[in-house]
Amino acid sequence: MNTRRITRIALFTAAALMLNLVESALPPFLPFAPGARIGLSNLVTLTAAVMLGYVDAYLILVLRCLLGSIFGGNVSALIYSVPAGAASLTVQILLYSFAFRFVSIMGISLLGAVTHNAVQVIVASIIVRTDLTLMLAPMLIASIIAGFIVGTAAFLLIKYLPRKIYI
Repeated sequence: MNTRRITRIALFTAAALMLNLVESALPPFLPFAPGARIGLSNLVTLTAAVMLGYVDAYLILVLRCLLGSIFGGNVSALIYSVPAGAASLTVQILLYSFAFRFVSIMGISLLGAVTHNAVQVIVASIIVRTDLTLMLAPMLIASIIAGFIVGTAAFLLIKYLPRKIYI
């Protein structure tokens, strides 16, 4: 790994971590979906997948989850964030790789957000050993809103971020 690549990964990770910490200090954006957040740090992960490559995007995701849980004081959040983030990023990468002609960045973000929340509900159901599928409906509504917001921002970032930053 060369110095340029390490620096890019560090900058993207720092941006994702900053957005994660700021967002975790805010109240949930939808009162009917407790714990639902826009997922602004996913903006950085999706942008990294497109601009830096898939391996770097996974690395940024894991570093952001780890550092965000440590700095946020909630290490147990890793149980939810890593599997959900990895599943979401995998869906986004597959869509970008194989269906980008048919699905926009906004659509990719939206499907990634839906995957993220679905996996979090599944993980929570396993951990508490209770069926939490009733939570899925409000979480999916939150996913659609969040996915659209993050997807729009990712589209603008990818379109207008100077190429010298990531090449």
